Amino acid sequence: MADLCGKVVVLDFFTYCCINCIHLLPDLHALERKFSDTENKSEQANGLLIVGVHSAKFPNEKVSDNIKSAILRYDITHPVVNDADASLWQELEYYKDRGQIRDGKVGIKLFKESLPPSPLLFPGKVAADHATGRLVVADTGHHRILVIQKSGQIQYSIGGPNPGRKDGVFSESSFNSPQGVAIVNNVIYVADTENHLIRKIDLEAEKVSTVAGIGVQGTDTEGGERGEKQPISSPWDVVVGTSGSEVQRNDILWIAMAGTHQIWALLLDSGSLPKRRQVTTVPLRGPSGALPQVTIPITPAARPVSMS
Repeated sequence: MADLCGKVVVLDFFTYCCINCIHLLPDLHALERKFSDTENKSEQANGLLIVGVHSAKFPNEKVSDNIKSAILRYDITHPVVNDADASLWQELEYYKDRGQIRDGKVGIKLFKESLPPSPLLFPGKVAADHATGRLVVADTGHHRILVIQKSGQIQYSIGGPNPGRKDGVFSESSFNSPQGVAIVNNVIYVADTENHLIRKIDLEAEKVSTVAGIGVQGTDTEGGERGEKQPISSPWDVVVGTSGSEVQRNDILWIAMAGTHQIWALLLDSGSLPKRRQVTTVPLRGPSGALPQVTIPITPAARPVSMS
């Protein structure tokens, strides 16, 4: 505790499986960038210091190796304590009259600095292009999308290595912790999770565009706007399907919306995400009719945020 004197210390109590805790990380990163008074990341001078306190809910969250993996996956660069039994959470006290004002430094070495380089860093999802045999990989930790040929060679590397939010040609485009990917012909749809966006990659034009979301986390649980005007929250996965119309074609993008614990759908023809009360049933088929048709009632109990 003596090493923390002279600093503003923020204790972030979190668990790595909690989506609300994940939502807070960009704010913590922004605070660190703005207020941490340091030229050398191995030495934290007087200023702001964030300390993560991981207070587990489930047995697997108590394992230090699992916490280390989460630190790497979420690019956490501040110290993290494994409070396995939640004792700090239960017994937290505000320290007073400790003579806390004195100069000092806290030596910090990032865990990721001790690891060898890796071509992939916590890849989130993989999609197969059955027509060409290509694989699409969401290289989540490197904030990029890879298109890999059958030979194993990388055909396209889009985005990375740093997080960002930019549309345009492949060399300029950027993502922030992309997760789910789906490919149809030469179009890839991406759940750009920490940007709260759905992105579209056109392999023929070699350009990236945004088809849903406004770039900040939304709280709407109803939908009803066109894609580029509709706030969404932490899209985690996507899959292309058909609407059950007479002409069978891929015209719906189903979205697992982790931030609101719901399933959304984006109408690819119109680019809209209609309110759930505008839809009564949704005939659901998998790609190329591989799955049996299922009809899902759209009721308040089912609570899809928006169905397309």
